[in-house]
Amino acid sequence: MLQCQVISVDAAHTQEYEKPYNWLQANWINKKMKNTLKRRNFIKLTVSASGALVIGVHLQSCMPKKKIPEVYEFSPLIKIDTDGWVSLIAKNPEIGQGIKTALPMILAEELGANWNKVKVVQADYNKVYDEQWAGGSYAIILNWDLMRTAGAMVRQVLVRAASQKMNLPIEELTAKNSNIVHVKSGDSLPFEKLIVEASQIPLPEEVEFKSMDSFEIVGKSIPQVDLDKVVSGGVEYAIDVKLPEMVYATVLKNPVFEGGITSYEDNEARLVNGVVDIIELNNAAYGGRLIAPNSPNFVNGIAVIGKSTWATFKAVKKLKVVWDNSSSRKENTDEIFVRFHDQLSNTSIERKDGDIKKAKRSAALNYEAVYEVPFLAHATMEPMNCTVDFRDDFCEVWAPTQNPEALQEGLMKLFGLKPEQIKIHLPRIGGGFGRRYYVDYAMDAAILSQKTGKPVKLTWTREEDIRHDWYRPGSVQKIAASLDKEGMVIGWQHILANASRKTSLGREGGPAGTEIDEYDFPAGFVPNLQFEYGHVLSDVPLGQWRAVAASANAFAVHCFLDELAFINKMDPIDYFLEFLGPKRMVPVVGDYEFDVERLITVVEKVRQNSNWDTALPKGQGRGFAARKGAGSFIAEVVTIDTDENGKVKILRVDAAVDCGIVVNPSGAKAQVEGGILEGLCAALYGEITVKDGATVQSNFHDYQWMRMGEMPEINVEFIKNELPPRGLGEPPLPPAIPALANAIYAATGKRIRKLPIVNHLVD
Repeated sequence: MLQCQVISVDAAHTQEYEKPYNWLQANWINKKMKNTLKRRNFIKLTVSASGALVIGVHLQSCMPKKKIPEVYEFSPLIKIDTDGWVSLIAKNPEIGQGIKTALPMILAEELGANWNKVKVVQADYNKVYDEQWAGGSYAIILNWDLMRTAGAMVRQVLVRAASQKMNLPIEELTAKNSNIVHVKSGDSLPFEKLIVEASQIPLPEEVEFKSMDSFEIVGKSIPQVDLDKVVSGGVEYAIDVKLPEMVYATVLKNPVFEGGITSYEDNEARLVNGVVDIIELNNAAYGGRLIAPNSPNFVNGIAVIGKSTWATFKAVKKLKVVWDNSSSRKENTDEIFVRFHDQLSNTSIERKDGDIKKAKRSAALNYEAVYEVPFLAHATMEPMNCTVDFRDDFCEVWAPTQNPEALQEGLMKLFGLKPEQIKIHLPRIGGGFGRRYYVDYAMDAAILSQKTGKPVKLTWTREEDIRHDWYRPGSVQKIAASLDKEGMVIGWQHILANASRKTSLGREGGPAGTEIDEYDFPAGFVPNLQFEYGHVLSDVPLGQWRAVAASANAFAVHCFLDELAFINKMDPIDYFLEFLGPKRMVPVVGDYEFDVERLITVVEKVRQNSNWDTALPKGQGRGFAARKGAGSFIAEVVTIDTDENGKVKILRVDAAVDCGIVVNPSGAKAQVEGGILEGLCAALYGEITVKDGATVQSNFHDYQWMRMGEMPEINVEFIKNELPPRGLGEPPLPPAIPALANAIYAATGKRIRKLPIVNHLVD
């Protein structure tokens, strides 16, 4: 018989969130989960009409053509039809992280559905789904309990219906392969024979979760939904949307940050075959800098409307514009980084443990190093685009957005619409990495559709995409350590100076919180520790980028630890393990504790898998880094080779990962591989530079990324346990950067303290 654990809906979050992965994020999660899992809110998510019958038309592609089956909607997330097909709604945007597969897997597991009889349907944006966004590695974290509870509720009413129909005790029945099965006799009834009766049974106030050792879907590798269409080119991304009477658009924006338009001449552009109109976009006319919550408004520019994307791309090159750059600082990268360096001596203290000055005075050795990381662009493979059909008082949008709620609220504010006047479709997205958390490009499209009275598909050129990004902040970081006579750290001072993305985005609160925070590693591990932050004002537009601050800070911290290991003539992994100390829970801040045992476990596993303790040929080297991020623990070893000219070739990367329960191992492995590769790309080549207030780079010829021939072998192993699942989209990226830099030192004796490596390989 299926063994279950019973939890109340109201208390479901406490079991899964008793060990938060950092203090500030944990407080936010607990607040959201308490609001979401209260019964009055959760029933809104899991039943549309108190379990009433809903007749509708199911997707024809998954049905025999002989009839249109009746569909019973038990929930906005779960529908079952009379032919036995289970339709599960994928509520979150799919940006390549596999969430369109993973969340339905959790639903199907608790429901007891046969995955081969499941159809996954992408949801449009609707507040009924709650937390319908992608970012911060939160998708599984926030939805694990929600999906399990939704599936378990529907399973329990199906079991109750079967109990009545079969005249058998509920406790002798279980759900398996879309059947309710009598465990003793093997008799069963398929879901489709029970849905009429089940739809009349109210959802339970308490849910019984399946025991994890009975899982048949969660934990198994399942191909990504739509994978065949992705591979064959048949899947429809937002950039593929076509509507009747649709026109096409592109934009030209002032390349100088904070610039505007003085005048423009468009006669030559209008002569291009296929051009329909040319329209000026004026930010000030639509509310200034911040329209959508947590998302900056669009930048001033000129839009070309045409009968094809290529006509607009051709015409936009013929515009003659006099730009107004009187409000810009007209900055240059070198000057910005000089200010960052100068700001290291003018900082605020963000965390202070013990007495760092006393530690320095008593130390056997004081050692320090300074690191630099550049601004980075997102350069998603699918450039910014959006299709909007704005007719009368109704706005329909096909948006590749990570943040549909911000888009809806922006449209409401911009045009005075009500929620029921807006419909947002969420096509599959060709890469996000944080860029599509902002909806500036969608605002462009909405305004153009309203002005033209036609559906508009707006597509940015690659040049506009890179030059009008919201960049990962660059920074200068100084770390100083005080060592005792045994070489162990008794004092740690980390000073970071940069322009903060929080300030750039116009958000409230101090700028330090997005750049360095009191819970950052190694807080809690050193008795005398001080974090300091210095903020520099800049026009460079800044925002989220995969793993954001960790992508920069981990480089400095874990390269510095590697330097300390060699100063002490110790193996870097041995030194790191000594630095961590014994297996225990380390208090960090508030109720946030660091589980040292889980980090040690992945470190030991990657040491074994990478053959760390075996010798390498001359010219080759291994580098190591390990950290906790988004609740997951990851250790990585990068192995490289160098030629006589010092050129680096990455041979392999080994990763050991503890992210709790792995919902879909194949999808999780792809996430780890993708995060590692993006980290390596950024380390080797990633750099946005600014000249006279404008981005220099414009396309992949000068914003280089790794090519297929440079891809290393990647080996990933997950640590098996039954702990709640944690984030995986971002955690693999940060360790890859210092691990590569440390491998270069091991192979060549050259330290990397400034990125990208291709420009700053130093003695």
